[in-house]
Amino acid sequence: MIDEFEVAVIIPVFNAEKFINRAVESAVVLEEVKEIILIFDGSPDNSLSICKKLALNYEKVKLFHHQNFENKGAGASRNLGIQNSECNFISFLDADDYFLPNRFKNTKYIFEKNPKVEAVYEAVGTVLLDDSSRIPFSKMKNIAPENVEELVSFVKYPLEGPQFFNSLIKENNGYPHTDGITIRRKLIEKAGFFNEKLRLHQDSEYWIRLSYEGWFAPGGTKDDIVAVRGVHSGNRITTHNIHSKHLYYKAVFSWIYKKKVPISIKFISLKKYFKWSIMNYRTH
Repeated sequence: MIDEFEVAVIIPVFNAEKFINRAVESAVVLEEVKEIILIFDGSPDNSLSICKKLALNYEKVKLFHHQNFENKGAGASRNLGIQNSECNFISFLDADDYFLPNRFKNTKYIFEKNPKVEAVYEAVGTVLLDDSSRIPFSKMKNIAPENVEELVSFVKYPLEGPQFFNSLIKENNGYPHTDGITIRRKLIEKAGFFNEKLRLHQDSEYWIRLSYEGWFAPGGTKDDIVAVRGVHSGNRITTHNIHSKHLYYKAVFSWIYKKKVPISIKFISLKKYFKWSIMNYRTH
């Protein structure tokens, strides 16, 4: 028997004054969503006052911030949101993105159909919010600039369970987007929280750890888009660099070294860590 399907949506808020209203309003209307947790992450813009108004206007919306209104990053903000949520299922939404009306329809069905499933990942589309980000984003994703808004964040093949975990380590099947993932709280209790030492790539590292501890399953295909990511010049993803990748692979290898996985998987992780360590050394 599935836990009652009530979802908490956790939204870190940093420099999101232009977008946060749309994000919240896309989630608050969904019947499966029982609470929306806004975590103000110490941004200098007008986000805090907007969040306060949203919390006053919508019963589902709850607002939190870090001690002394510090900026602690997306990982720490999501952790704070998880700790202050009450639902049995947890999802995430970036403040510059939004859900589609079908966001949790198939998600609920997957969880009900297969009780062993502890996380569901689904497809996320793309919208360009300012044209100045088109070229940098297309280069980063290795796609033609005119195809940016056709990009769907999903895996090549809808794998699940150990196969999904192995594909994340091998990096041969793509990564799901954070906006499209829903997790049973019980899995988080088993696997732990986001790595707050990683300011970037902390979501990718987290899916690896979660998929080792629990069963991930696809909630549809690449055509079944449930959310839309907003691409603009302020995206954190545009600040990725060799050093941040080095820290990511270091964290993954440090974790996987202690786990009971095939030696071949550990070796793949070691090779990637070694490669990015050398690249990081050469740039410093």
